[in-house]
Amino acid sequence: MNEHRFCGRDEGMAVRGSVVRMVGVLVAVGLAVAGCGGGEQGTAGPQTSSVSVAASPTSVDAEAKVWDPCSVPESAVSGAGLNVSTRKNEVAGVDFTGWKTCSWQDSAKQYTFSILSSEHTLAESRARTDFTDFTETTVGSHPALQLRTTGATYDLGCTLAVEVPNGSVLFRLLNRVSASSPPSPCPEVRRLTDSFAQYLPES
Repeated sequence: MNEHRFCGRDEGMAVRGSVVRMVGVLVAVGLAVAGCGGGEQGTAGPQTSSVSVAASPTSVDAEAKVWDPCSVPESAVSGAGLNVSTRKNEVAGVDFTGWKTCSWQDSAKQYTFSILSSEHTLAESRARTDFTDFTETTVGSHPALQLRTTGATYDLGCTLAVEVPNGSVLFRLLNRVSASSPPSPCPEVRRLTDSFAQYLPES
């Protein structure tokens, strides 16, 4: 399934909490969400949440087989309405062993879109207790699962987990708490995922 560096420390912590719950190492994260003043930032009241997440793979050999989401062409990224200059190849400033990640901010600065690739399967995503609202679907020729995270970021985000050879890819959208006109997260993450589906590895 971060996002962070848009303004101040607090908003970065909010995004980090959401992403770490998706890909991190068994941890309880206290989220303190507050909007940032000035410029493109709005204001928002504090939110708190405690989450636990599944452990990441630790094998470097396994990571070598994982598809790299940063290989998506810049033309496709900008064509989907994302700002290519905001690309990060880590999530919330963290490089998770066993995962390959890439994230961008949308051009209107309403949300962060992240792609997280690993050897984890759809069955593992379905079994996780920090995910909810599972909906079976397909993305191109790939079996997929739409889901949402529990807790403070439920209303802000939506994820599509897509099966690929050697694992799965999580397409994650997280609206910013200070966004003035954020999109509905599930339709928007579906639009973005469909636009990038052609770059996924095939069997």
